[in-house]
Amino acid sequence: MGFSYYNRYDTMIEIGKLNQTRGGISLTLSELWKNARAVLFDFDGVLADSEPFYRKSWNEVLANYNHSVPENEYWKHWAFFGRGLRGEIDRTGLRIDEDDINSLVRMQKDLYRDYCVKGMVPLFRNAPAVLALTVEKKTCAIASNTHSELVKAIAKSQIDPLPPVIGGEGLRRKPSPDIFLRASDYLSVDPSQCLVFEDAWKGVKAAESAGMPVVLIRNSYNAGLPAPEASCEIQGLHELYGFLKGLK
Repeated sequence: MGFSYYNRYDTMIEIGKLNQTRGGISLTLSELWKNARAVLFDFDGVLADSEPFYRKSWNEVLANYNHSVPENEYWKHWAFFGRGLRGEIDRTGLRIDEDDINSLVRMQKDLYRDYCVKGMVPLFRNAPAVLALTVEKKTCAIASNTHSELVKAIAKSQIDPLPPVIGGEGLRRKPSPDIFLRASDYLSVDPSQCLVFEDAWKGVKAAESAGMPVVLIRNSYNAGLPAPEASCEIQGLHELYGFLKGLK
């Protein structure tokens, strides 16, 4: 029997779990950094302030059904826990025919792509500096649910050098670990030696499932939302920037 893509990555998950010898112990950022050979950054909500534009595109599509997702509900159910349109249908009783769901997803993607190519989606203030400092010190990649071409469209004029981008195309979305495992494989670094920076439970869970330590970056969108699987938490990119500037 052939060795399929998912056979391979499910095996890597088990290897990563075995290598995560300090699971359940809260570590400091300094300890996590010291133990890492590579750093993986999520993009949306960590480097790019893109979630408001995802919400905007979904609300434009859902206006056809006289429905909109309020900010706090979007940050929690869509951005943080990753429940998406089907979760919205289950949670609110929104009535959408099954045959229409794929069409709505395509419409939303087209709208969001338009925001990206028009340069409407900003990076967070310290994102370029954080990436530049990280690239100087560690092997680094961006690992995102978002298609790699859209990540590059947002980042191209603002991040130099741009590290490798592993997008979600062809992979199971977070909280599945596939995107992080693809990044680990691309960088030729064992999952247990990849330090992940995330802003959402779905990404924290994906990193944990991959056997990777993960730092939750708090921001105004995820304040108070639980992600107990995180190895540690920091308060915004400015804290990471200060940490990196202080390294010898």
